[in-house]
Amino acid sequence: MNNAVAFSRGCYVGSKVKEHTIGHITTSETVFPENFTSDWHYHENPHFSHILSGGSQEIRGRKADHQIPGAGLYYYPGIVHQNVHYRPGTRIFNLEIADTFFTTYNITIPPESLMYESNTVLNTGGLLHILKEHYYNDDCSLLSIDQLSISLMDVNPVIEKHYPAWTRQILNVMNDVWNEPLSLKELAAAVDIHPVTLSKYFTKYFSCTLGEYFRKIKVDRALALIRSQKYSLTEIAYMSGFTDQAHFTKTFRQITGMLPKEYRKI
Repeated sequence: MNNAVAFSRGCYVGSKVKEHTIGHITTSETVFPENFTSDWHYHENPHFSHILSGGSQEIRGRKADHQIPGAGLYYYPGIVHQNVHYRPGTRIFNLEIADTFFTTYNITIPPESLMYESNTVLNTGGLLHILKEHYYNDDCSLLSIDQLSISLMDVNPVIEKHYPAWTRQILNVMNDVWNEPLSLKELAAAVDIHPVTLSKYFTKYFSCTLGEYFRKIKVDRALALIRSQKYSLTEIAYMSGFTDQAHFTKTFRQITGMLPKEYRKI
């Protein structure tokens, strides 16, 4: 681990099959041989990944996590890790953001803690919209990807130490009860605050309404089911908490910019 390899811009584990560098941002798709083991390494720039198929086991210090298809991930610069046991057919979409992006737009690099937050909405917070632009790659993509990348930072706010305790608690509650029809009063009671406080400040902290956040959770759960290729879209709609496939398709498109069948074919 002491001799970890530093990956500069555009360098990744695996082989690149498609790459676009647009302004401050590099998007790419990488593939990996089965059972491949990477060197211990770290990335010099912050970047996000979306597992399209396959996956691996990722080791960070003493912790090991299994990456599955449909997962959205964030990597803070300088964090050493290793990937082992790549599954057959592993494909990963990468979004790498240069330092100049953050200085140009006067925004802060997402902190290391975002790597470990279990309740983030990276995929449904804009990462899949950027994936779609990666495949478009036309003369409007620079504008779209810059805008979407700024939004990606905004919809995944870091819960700062000075934030009220309920801001972390409410995300845990919503992820635990994502398929239960709770009222505003019941959600507020679960984190011991007044319903008006929750209604007034949730959008301020999380850039969406409670209902919109629940929809993002449901769509995020659907992603792994779609990539598994085991279920029909109708089955996935019900398994993800939607009343029917039409509602699922409409919501999925609003949140990701793609139809479920388009995402399945990528």
